[in-house]
Order: sequence, then structure tokens, then C-alpha cells
Amino acid sequence: MYSCIFAIDRNNLFGKDNGLPWHYKEDLQYFKKMTYMKKVIMGEETYKSITSRNGKPLPDRINVIATLTDFTAPGAEVTHDIFGYLEEHKDEDMFVIGGKRILEMTYKNADYLYITYIDADHDGNVYLHLDLSNFELVNEEVSDVLHFRKYRRIK
Repeated sequence: MYSCIFAIDRNNLFGKDNGLPWHYKEDLQYFKKMTYMKKVIMGEETYKSITSRNGKPLPDRINVIATLTDFTAPGAEVTHDIFGYLEEHKDEDMFVIGGKRILEMTYKNADYLYITYIDADHDGNVYLHLDLSNFELVNEEVSDVLHFRKYRRIK
């Protein structure tokens, strides 16, 4: 089973220059809680962004890099076929975390979407426009401008 987890603002802004256009401690804590001790699947550029910012891969998770290049990283798994990987590991609890292209490719078949909607405007240059018509909202928690929403795919 896999889920996607990401945040967007009220204008569907997702990123800025290969990073996050905002910093909300509560959202980072939510991301950590949801992905703790799970596999997190990301594109090569997302992995590079995380390691350049943190100096290391995401701790207490299995970092999986989906790439079409010969990129490798110590302590991380690499796949050149994200759909094959998701199918091969379908009995494991995994999260696709980005970037934009990876999410656009995988979200339609995800079992769940964990989306933090940020009711604010930010500066950035990467937008996500996803069709959620095949998903139903099953839970929402609101904290100030953060709306933590969980969607389930309608089968």
C-alpha cells in the first residue's frame, strides 16, 4: 500500500527552487509522524534537496530514490522503475513524498493522500494541479492556517 504526502497553499503552490516555499513546524512534525519508520519514495532532485538542507537523508525512514540516471546514494535504495517498485513492495506501508513529477505520476493510484492545505499565500514557482474526483475526504484536522486532510481513493 502506498500513500502520497505533500503540502500545497491555497493557490496550489507546491515548491520554490527545489525546496519548500514555507516553514511550518507543525507541518514538518506531521510529516515526520506520518512517515516515521516507513519507506519514503522521492525523485533524485528531492533527495538532493533534502540532503543539502539536512546534511543527510531523512532519518528513521528508508529513503528510496526514483531516478532514470545512474545516481546512487549511501544508505538509500534506488529504483529506475517507480511503478515496478510500488508493485513489488505493495505489502509495505510507503509514502511518495515528491517532487512534482513523481507525485503527478503516482497520486491517482495511491490508496491515500495526506495533503496539508495551507490557507495562505507564498512565493514559489512549482504548482500542483491534481484531480481529486476519485478520492473522498475521510479526515480533516485544522490548526490555524494548516488543514491536515486525509483522502481515500474510491475503488
